[in-house]
Amino acid sequence: MKLSVPSLVYAVQNNMAFLALSNLDAAVYQVTYQLKIPCTALCTVLMLNRTLSRLQWISVFMLCGGVVLVQWRPAQATGVVVEQNPLLGFGAIAVAVLCSGFAGVYFEKVLKSSDTSLWVRNIQMYLSGIVVTLVGVYLSDGAEIKEKGFFYGYTYYVWLVIFLASVGGLYTSVVVKYTDNIMKGFSAAAAIVLSTIASVMLFGLQITLTFALGTLLVCVSIYLYGLPRQDTTSIQQGEPASKERVSGV
Repeated sequence: MKLSVPSLVYAVQNNMAFLALSNLDAAVYQVTYQLKIPCTALCTVLMLNRTLSRLQWISVFMLCGGVVLVQWRPAQATGVVVEQNPLLGFGAIAVAVLCSGFAGVYFEKVLKSSDTSLWVRNIQMYLSGIVVTLVGVYLSDGAEIKEKGFFYGYTYYVWLVIFLASVGGLYTSVVVKYTDNIMKGFSAAAAIVLSTIASVMLFGLQITLTFALGTLLVCVSIYLYGLPRQDTTSIQQGEPASKERVSGV
């Protein structure tokens, strides 16, 4: 029952993301959706009673800017005119951002607050997620599923993508278990950079100045966030004790 909560919230998040993208320009969606990174950091502080240093907060917002620049694409005019509702789009993306931060931190809290195996927790969450999303599938495409079958259109490439996504989800759980959701956001940003570089090698994608600058910001932010936090109080408290020991000798 505990893990049915993040499953439901993730389902809401995904649908809100589609709704937002349908009512906003791609560039606007891309910029605003990156607010999920500081939202996750805020949820971590509020729900897990953790503290982030000023440098870590700076690295979090630097990561947002870097991801935006890496994914930035100039707007292209198309012959298709789509009626959009920006107010609805911003509302949907606000809900998606809040859901992303809450669900990730909630799942981390459940993982770290009990001795239950990580794999058992994954099974529990994904089973409830299957139930929630299966209801949505039949509500939206029930007639086509009855006519053509549930696995209509599944090719070997589709199964490969499903397998890779599943493995990625399991590794994400490992990252959350042994680090935190903020680090998961940093690893996702690094994955965006690597996938773009792979697109350059495989599909001839052109490297732009914004991509290079965004990559630099992502790398610097990851380095800054991983720096050890200095505890100067313990050093200051230890100095008088050491002087006393010296005077005693």
